[in-house]
Amino acid sequence: MAGKQLFIVTGATGGFGSAILRQINLLYGEEAVIIACGRNKPKLDDVIKGFAAGVKHISVDFAERQGLKERCQAIFDLAADETFSAVYLYNNHGLASDVTRLAQDFDDSAEIEDYFFLNLTSFQVLTAVFLKNFPDVPHTCVNISSLCGIVPFPSMSLYCTGKAARLMLYKCLAAENPEVKILNYSPGLMLTSMTETFHNTVAVDSTRKTFQEFKDGNLYVDTDESAKKMLNIVKDGSFTSGEQIDFHGR
Repeated sequence: MAGKQLFIVTGATGGFGSAILRQINLLYGEEAVIIACGRNKPKLDDVIKGFAAGVKHISVDFAERQGLKERCQAIFDLAADETFSAVYLYNNHGLASDVTRLAQDFDDSAEIEDYFFLNLTSFQVLTAVFLKNFPDVPHTCVNISSLCGIVPFPSMSLYCTGKAARLMLYKCLAAENPEVKILNYSPGLMLTSMTETFHNTVAVDSTRKTFQEFKDGNLYVDTDESAKKMLNIVKDGSFTSGEQIDFHGR
């Protein structure tokens, strides 16, 4: 595919987000322009040091309701004057839920609304705004999904619900837009700051035991290995739009 390609990565300064940036650079090099959305600019600078790919940074508050659509548009405005052969959105931002409580303990509507605004509403708005930009250029949307969107894990009710909703949203998006490539990619259980939090705070013994077994057995998936697999799946393009593909083939 001739011409530069644009990659928008949210949650870009987190564990898997940083891995996505590194693997884009390795796979595409100077052919890639990356817009990295993340709060930690010094950390981003460390990650992209020596990159051949061009990188633009923007800090976006996806939790603030007022002006969300305009903040999303500002992301794509960074590359509005450039021409691309393809554009990709890697929707990786989000926040882990409170895993110290069970589903029946969540009775504060404001807390629940805040969680789903960040983890679902902003995800939807960003995707919608992305698809309105860069007309006549092939679009690909990637949801960083999870086994938690399919399998219930006790003590992780809000997190599982958010992942399930994002998964179905992208399945519907694929059904409605056959010209857009849609991938739900489950990267496997990786050792990140989020999973470390789960180790220490998850309320249910069976779920805590699962995380501990992964840690003790060194079973965690390497973030760069998973990101590389995801990018190669997207580049190959032979997947069925809207499907979920798991790192482990589950």
